[in-house]
Amino acid sequence: MVDIRQLIMMLCVLLLLSGCMPNEFKFENHTEEDASKAEELLKKEKRVKGVAALFHEDHLLVGIRVKTFSRFNKRKIASEIEKKLKEEYPDLAVFVSADSKILNETNKLILKKDEKGLKKKIHHLISLAEEET
Repeated sequence: MVDIRQLIMMLCVLLLLSGCMPNEFKFENHTEEDASKAEELLKKEKRVKGVAALFHEDHLLVGIRVKTFSRFNKRKIASEIEKKLKEEYPDLAVFVSADSKILNETNKLILKKDEKGLKKKIHHLISLAEEET
């Protein structure tokens, strides 16, 4: 029979392990641009634990997930990353958001692998994010 203390310990261990989810960095490139610079920049960023970046025609859409203790500064972090990416890709319209909705929708666009209407969807996501701020 399992003691109540053992049960509590097992639940605590499971809770800790479930909080240690792997970092997700997804990049999709439909342009002639070199996406490796963006990958390197975003993976080196210590405050970011997840990224979905989509290069399409003249746009770079990036959704980021910040680490737990950085969440109070997520807009500042997103604007700093956006500034760095604009320096790396001056020919692209760069948009970076720390909003989880943008991250999830960008992930869906990457997984869908459908280029039809992609530009319209990107513009829609950007307009949604700008409405929230």
